[in-house]
Amino acid sequence: MPFLSIEFVIFWLFFLPIYWSFGNFPRFQNFLLLVVSWILLGNINLSFLYEIIGFSFFIYWVSNRIIQNKSRKKHWLIFGIVISMFHLGFFKYFDFFRADVQRFWQHDIDVLMPLGISYYTFQAIAYLISIYHHKNLKLSLFNLLLYFGFFLTITAGPIIRLEEQKSILGRQTGIISQLNIKKSRFMIRPALATSLILLAIIKKWWLVGWLADNLVNPIFENPQQYDVVTVLTAIYGYTVQLFLDFSGYTDLVMGLAMFLGFQLPQNFHFPLISHNIRTFWERWHMTLSAWIRDYIYIPLGGNRVGFVRTQINVMLAMILSGVWHGYGWNFLIWGFLHGLAFILLNISDKKFGHDALSQYSKYTKVLSIFLTFTFVSMSFVVFRTDSLNDARLIFQSLLGGGYGLVMPNLKIISLLILLFLTLLLYKKTVAIFNQSVQVLECLPVWSWSVPIALILLFLLIVAPSGIPRFIYANF
Repeated sequence: MPFLSIEFVIFWLFFLPIYWSFGNFPRFQNFLLLVVSWILLGNINLSFLYEIIGFSFFIYWVSNRIIQNKSRKKHWLIFGIVISMFHLGFFKYFDFFRADVQRFWQHDIDVLMPLGISYYTFQAIAYLISIYHHKNLKLSLFNLLLYFGFFLTITAGPIIRLEEQKSILGRQTGIISQLNIKKSRFMIRPALATSLILLAIIKKWWLVGWLADNLVNPIFENPQQYDVVTVLTAIYGYTVQLFLDFSGYTDLVMGLAMFLGFQLPQNFHFPLISHNIRTFWERWHMTLSAWIRDYIYIPLGGNRVGFVRTQINVMLAMILSGVWHGYGWNFLIWGFLHGLAFILLNISDKKFGHDALSQYSKYTKVLSIFLTFTFVSMSFVVFRTDSLNDARLIFQSLLGGGYGLVMPNLKIISLLILLFLTLLLYKKTVAIFNQSVQVLECLPVWSWSVPIALILLFLLIVAPSGIPRFIYANF
């Protein structure tokens, strides 16, 4: 049941009053959340439900071994991490080896990747490491099942930690402090939650859909039919589309979670106006970036092992980030490109000083933002296309090697200018959003129906028909 559907709206309107009728019994509220999560997941595919329950029991068993066997707890931690990664790799990369396996067994084999396996596997590894260091963080089996299977986060995150996690925004709240506390309806900011949900609908239903139908999909499918400027606009447009899609999903689940009394970690903070690749990754998919930093980069030695080893650690972390998104050379190359960009930035910092270009003047900072945005957009071509040959056709057309020799029309040029004006006014739009929330908070709740109805009516008029699936749900 997609979150942006009439069916989910009806379910939500029935579920919310029932949920809050047990406001004095947080454990029963959690029980309701687990039941609903299992029903929704089982409705998609029963095997997904069986898989996550079995995996949760395994992690619970390993966590008990870590706590009870003090002399061998490191061995149990390594065992749990290895099995978890093998479990993820089997489902996520089976298609890569499908042909070889089928030749060996001499008949067709089909393995369906469970929904959300990447997210709850990463949460499981973080959980095992957390209780290895602090056994008082151990969850009951019931809470562990909810932690892995929470219906709002299982599809595309954000990746939730037990304890607080460090990000560019400071410390973000963990889940362990929220599971068993009494959730008060008076602690919720309904204006902010409602505004986040409306913002998500605007992003996903209107902007993402329009970009996909009118710019990105037609050009990426037949790049050689278009001129250089049109192809370039589509490349930039896909980056904006992907950001709106993923940040829109995060806005939606954060808003819905607020109505349930939960605070989820933020996943984005102005990533498209980052002045270098390091800042981009501090601001883009922040829960994944923090996970890679804390559980891959730092354990490899981080920046404590000399300059050359640090660059190797950076490259390994980014390549693993790439292959996490999917199998195939496209994702590996995408991770390698970002690792290479990190290394070049570190070399530049060592030779010319930290962030030398962006620190020189306000004009060079704008230039550094443009260069970072361009690099991210070009690397996303490899991320977006199905094969390296498709990526080659995009870049060939971008360099003027396609068949589209006509000059770009005024519509495309205007759209390209609009994309960059949007980036320049990016923080202003966020300020307007925050002001709108403050206005709603000053109005009685019954009066909200008018602006909400007007926004939804506007979307019905301008938005493309149908609601596309969230892109990041595929990873």
